[in-house]
Amino acid sequence: MRLYPIILISASCALALLTSGCANNDVLITEGKHDQGDSTPVIQQNAPLIVHVDLFERIATIRNGVALGGDFLIAKNYAGVETGVLKVRPSSSLTLITADILGGSPKINHVVESASANRSVELSELYSIASEEN
Repeated sequence: MRLYPIILISASCALALLTSGCANNDVLITEGKHDQGDSTPVIQQNAPLIVHVDLFERIATIRNGVALGGDFLIAKNYAGVETGVLKVRPSSSLTLITADILGGSPKINHVVESASANRSVELSELYSIASEEN
């Protein structure tokens, strides 16, 4: 009769040891104020941002992108690293534009800007070759 409590206690201890290894120890909690200084990127209020991405259809929806000039757009993350190349689709909306994703994998809230003149020429040559193959 005394064997049952010993087995129950042993099993409980083994389960506690196993589950304690599953804890996430990567979180560091600090006390006090954390001054980020200039490391926080500043995004303009009306900056063109990606608000929807469909990687299956390879399209992205951009808010405040009507003012962007040119057919080709470059998506960048907050660090300024290029994450995708987009080509604007014809649209009648005044607030949202839709663009085809030509390369990369842009994400929601990435900033969008117009491609430079040299880059637009390069992309127009590449994109015309891709459309002829299909």
